[in-house]
Amino acid sequence: MYLKILNKITRLLICSLCCISFTGNAQVLYKSGFAKTSIEPSTYPFSLTLAGYGYPREGRFSLDWIKKTALQNCTAFTGNNEALFVISNNQLLMTKAAETLNWKGIGKSDGITALAAGKKLLYAVNDKGEILQSGFSGTLSWKKLAALQGVVSITIFNDILYVADQNGVISFSNLKSKTLNWTKLSSLSSLVSMVSYDGALYGLTASDDLMKLDLKHRNAAWTKIARYNGVSYDVHLKSIAVGNHTLYGLTKDNSVFAGKHLTTGDLSVTALAVSSGKQTVVVVGADLCGLGYDFVTSVKQEVYRKYRIPAAAVMVNSSHTHFGPVAQHWPAWPEFVQQPDSLYMNGTLRPAIVKAIGAAIKAMQPADLYFGRGKTAIGANRALTGAHVPYDNDVDVLSVVNKKNQQRTLLFLTGCHAVFKNEGAEMFTISPNFPGVTRKLLTDKNSISNAMFIQGCGGDINPVDENHQRTGASLAADVLSVLNRPLQKLDGEISFYMDSINFPVKKWTEQEMLAFREENDKHNENVEEEKNVRWADRMLDLNKAGKIPASMPVYIQTFNIGNWKLIGLSREVVTDYSLGIKNLWPGKLVSVAGYCNDVSSYLPTSRHIKSGTYEGFGSFFWYAQPAIFPESVYETVIDKVKNENR
Repeated sequence: MYLKILNKITRLLICSLCCISFTGNAQVLYKSGFAKTSIEPSTYPFSLTLAGYGYPREGRFSLDWIKKTALQNCTAFTGNNEALFVISNNQLLMTKAAETLNWKGIGKSDGITALAAGKKLLYAVNDKGEILQSGFSGTLSWKKLAALQGVVSITIFNDILYVADQNGVISFSNLKSKTLNWTKLSSLSSLVSMVSYDGALYGLTASDDLMKLDLKHRNAAWTKIARYNGVSYDVHLKSIAVGNHTLYGLTKDNSVFAGKHLTTGDLSVTALAVSSGKQTVVVVGADLCGLGYDFVTSVKQEVYRKYRIPAAAVMVNSSHTHFGPVAQHWPAWPEFVQQPDSLYMNGTLRPAIVKAIGAAIKAMQPADLYFGRGKTAIGANRALTGAHVPYDNDVDVLSVVNKKNQQRTLLFLTGCHAVFKNEGAEMFTISPNFPGVTRKLLTDKNSISNAMFIQGCGGDINPVDENHQRTGASLAADVLSVLNRPLQKLDGEISFYMDSINFPVKKWTEQEMLAFREENDKHNENVEEEKNVRWADRMLDLNKAGKIPASMPVYIQTFNIGNWKLIGLSREVVTDYSLGIKNLWPGKLVSVAGYCNDVSSYLPTSRHIKSGTYEGFGSFFWYAQPAIFPESVYETVIDKVKNENR
């Protein structure tokens, strides 16, 4: 009996000791998932403004023209949801709007100078000033509807006929009325061709500008959506048409071109989800110049509704490529940059971010996480000179290894502007720039399944090489160098926090605004001066309405994934912040990202402000900010991070 009791006690003791030993050395179990979604623009909208540069003054747009076919003696051109129509040698030709255009004749049409196509009917204007109508499924039979002299272009949308005269005056009439009664809508100087599509009018001017007028909003103004640049838009057009949701152009030498976006084809959103227990955090990287706080907040709200992930647990970082579509408001820029395209924002970008986050969460599987740090020489400080010019040249790498299949996903972070090469065709090409090159090189030949870039504190750091391919290749080599050394395994719980600092605005007086406006209002087409005038006008309007913001917020987001701390700051953060925050936790694994959740200005230091650098002064006018930050902004942010000690 004694031996049985002793054996039982021994077994219990051994079991207890084993449990104590296991608990003391237990590692937190992580799950992780990755997803990538495209944010390439679809065929419609036809052209997008590219973000990041105030130059050239005329703007940068994504539209590229691809030659499809050549015709002869064309006098009119139009299209509908399925087909294109053209008058060539006084014959009406028709083709399905497809990759290959195969024209067939459907009837003689003498003297026609303008065409518009509905679902079943064609409308035309002839050289006698007559407005005609005919079906096109059988024999052409033109019927006179009205007479109107001086019409150069005609289009139809929702039973409304729009006409433009030689002075660019646009009028409309309801086709359901017994007689056509014309009402003036708008005017566009030098208009030569006009087409309607999806609630908007598109106009071609004699100088080869493409303009858009939103019919859904009263008192809307024409906005430029593309221009002749001699590179991607390198044809001189005499007419435009829309067929099967694609924009087409007819050149002065009677060739037909199809419009498409000039792009490298790899603009994307990436998402990495990491969970432990009941806590999940998601890091999102977007190939965009920047995003506004309101848009990001609305996306996070949708994510919470769908996946119950709190806003503070989702960090949205912009890579700051200067070759992505405009995705935030720029009120002090020319009108074609002031508002992002709503179709792109709500039809492509928003669903792509939400989808990437959801897919990353769904894909989570047990994984081991490792951290490594190396150095890079891809950048240099562009703003400061003299002794002790800062540059945080760290390359931080998070390696996520799937326990089941050993697939490896990388998150790599460094701070450097994605700005080159801004000339030639690349200047007009939608592209993730060097971060995209690095991602592709890492995943092509290195047994790496996925790679995502997070922009660090690169506000005052530019690449040293103006060739973004070489910059991307150098960074890829630096990342691989980190992977070839021992990495530190992450262990510990997950936590997340969102903090903010509201810096009071030192508002300009009305007299100061007026004096600034007068100083810059020289009417000489100087980009900087025009921007300053627009800034002054905006501030004067806000001041009159009592709506100048009282504060300028800076958001500070913190993720702790075990023994790795990732801090994301809003705005274009200069390199000093990364160095300063890392120094708060010497010897610890700390990474600092800028461009997170809101990119509404630069975040400079007193050195930038006192020196009057672009980052410390002039950029605030581009961003239409009500003021610059106080000289103590750096110390205030660092103290906030230190005191919160998240």
